[in-house]
Amino acid sequence: MSNSDETKVSDCLNFFPFYERFNIKLVGSVISRICISALLGFSFLALHYALIGNKIYADWSWFLAVLIIVTMLCLYFATATLHTLVSAMARQRPPPDKQALLPDLTRILSDRNFVLVGSFFGILNCIVGYSFGLPYSNHSEIATILIGFFLAGFISGMAVLGIYGVYVTITGFSKAAALSFDFTEPDNCGGTLFIGDRLVAFSSVTLIVGVMISFYINRTPWTGVETWWFITLKYFWIAFPYIMSLVVLIVPAVPLHNELLRYKVEQESLLKSRLTGIRRSLTDHQPDVAQRKELRDDYEFARSVRSDLHKMQTWPFGIGARLTYLVIFITNLITSKNIVPNAASAWIKWLISSATW
Repeated sequence: MSNSDETKVSDCLNFFPFYERFNIKLVGSVISRICISALLGFSFLALHYALIGNKIYADWSWFLAVLIIVTMLCLYFATATLHTLVSAMARQRPPPDKQALLPDLTRILSDRNFVLVGSFFGILNCIVGYSFGLPYSNHSEIATILIGFFLAGFISGMAVLGIYGVYVTITGFSKAAALSFDFTEPDNCGGTLFIGDRLVAFSSVTLIVGVMISFYINRTPWTGVETWWFITLKYFWIAFPYIMSLVVLIVPAVPLHNELLRYKVEQESLLKSRLTGIRRSLTDHQPDVAQRKELRDDYEFARSVRSDLHKMQTWPFGIGARLTYLVIFITNLITSKNIVPNAASAWIKWLISSATW
């Protein structure tokens, strides 16, 4: 591999988005990120509180500040998880062309792209929030709550770009991953369980943020008229993080599943041919006692290997990862159990009022 290729792979392993480069050196990286997240949320809350005072409890803007903090912390966690994922992929006995294994994340997850995508979702979140009907009459109060909407949308938008980066990374790995698959790996996933564990982590933090967003939207006293488009937009905006949670869990795993399935079918074909050849040798060539014993030992060994192959799963998710996601999903479902009834109730009310009118 050329020096330029090695440099690109090194960049993949050491990419640092702009939000990771803001550190308070005196307190360490973890505490620094907690402080930065808290600063974003509490700066908005302090500004909004200065204008509306204790109304921050009635309009649930205090919870928006908490949402901003948690979303930023989840983004930091997801980025750290992506770092470990890429590093683990690089250790998986990659093929000679490492660029096929590890796409250039510095190009996809560049500061420019983060700012552009974050700004798009930040502005979109402001438009959606404003269309719901803000419970304020003063322009200054409207401006500060829109700042909060923009911050929450901006951070969430960067997370959406990160999900795309995860997909591209795993897709690039999957294209050349067959060389590193091993059905005898103890994870029963051909050595890919580490990817499934990271996908569960990405999906879980997205789900947590999704529940907080749905909680905030349902608690805020919006003043908009509940027309059909208002109800549709509201519950689509609530559902969007849940959709992204499923997307980051399943979509990146599909190309890897296809490669694992292809690998398993190929190995099964090889073992089946080997067993057929041994059986023919035992019946057609009439070997002596020593040869017969050797052929039978080979046959039992091949059967044992085939049994290991059958145990290999073609999705990179172990039982532990599945249980973890299931627990998190059920917990969040219980937390947000009133969303579906509220949505149905809102639609029924609108239909009745439309029919009556």
